[in-house]
Amino acid sequence: MFDSTTTAEYERLDLMSKILDPRTRASLLALGLHEGWSCLELGGGNGSITQWLCEQAGESGSVMSIDINPTLVELVAAPNLTVRQADVRTADLPVNAFDLVMCRAMLHQIAEYAQPVLEKMAAAVKPGGWLFVCEPDFHLVQTCEPEAWRRAWEGIIKWGESQGVEWFIGRRLPALVQALGFGHPQAATEVPCIRGTTRDAIYFQMFFDVIRERVVGAGFVDAATLDAAAALLSDPDSWTQCWMLTSVWVRKPLRGG
Repeated sequence: MFDSTTTAEYERLDLMSKILDPRTRASLLALGLHEGWSCLELGGGNGSITQWLCEQAGESGSVMSIDINPTLVELVAAPNLTVRQADVRTADLPVNAFDLVMCRAMLHQIAEYAQPVLEKMAAAVKPGGWLFVCEPDFHLVQTCEPEAWRRAWEGIIKWGESQGVEWFIGRRLPALVQALGFGHPQAATEVPCIRGTTRDAIYFQMFFDVIRERVVGAGFVDAATLDAAAALLSDPDSWTQCWMLTSVWVRKPLRGG
């Protein structure tokens, strides 16, 4: 949906990384990620997790990052990194090649292709390796208060759907991963609470700024409603919720296991 080469989008991605990276790093370390692992990351975004993966894999490990627009990932200076420009919807991936295959906040943007992309990711995992995916679910915002927040997001969700985005894929993610045939995956969902003026609130202010012209111009949200929702994010006494973040991880069975 967004051009990652613009300053505004770079800043938005940077803030999103600061919010999400600690959770992602903790999840991957819990899987046993360590020096020597070979890792595949799809949709590297601004490269924050890419760089961290390179540090964890070390000299004896490797990281491949694939993105349709790898401009920012290519800025990561790591000798064990390979960057590949490709559209994961159509690109072939190496088979049985990686200890870890992961993506974060990517599948909801290509929801029509989510299952076949997951199948290619699963095939790329070595026997005994791990598949890890994390996606948002915006169902909660449909019942959130106050009304301006809820109404603004109703329009934003409809606009996203018109762009091919599935804002609710997070709740389907465990079943999508289970369908890969690795057995029962593990999954966890976190519901961040958002208070005005905090980092999460600033992130959504930036998000509103980026989409404002398109959403209002297309008639999905009127300007007054979007402004009222944005104003809540500047009030330190305002609390609300927005998205749920679902992480799913599963280990590929060993051959003959």
